[in-house]
Amino acid sequence: MTNEEFDKAIEAIRRSEITPHERRIVAAAIFMMRELSNMRDADMWEPTRTQVVEFINSSDKSLRRIRKRVADDVPEKKHTLH
Repeated sequence: MTNEEFDKAIEAIRRSEITPHERRIVAAAIFMMRELSNMRDADMWEPTRTQVVEFINSSDKSLRRIRKRVADDVPEKKHTLH
């Protein structure tokens, strides 16, 4: 995914317009949020749409690059946000 495609997908997520293309980025954000959390059962935790958008909005450039790489590697699967 190009930087432009990634940026467009981020904007779509912010507007709650999540298509299969954006689900990869949501999955990457959720994966990173779980990895960065200190919760014991982080795998069982499902962040809300608001939490995912806040995480995306607060990411600096290095986290953005990592999230983009993770999104490129994450298998496409359905993620719903609450």
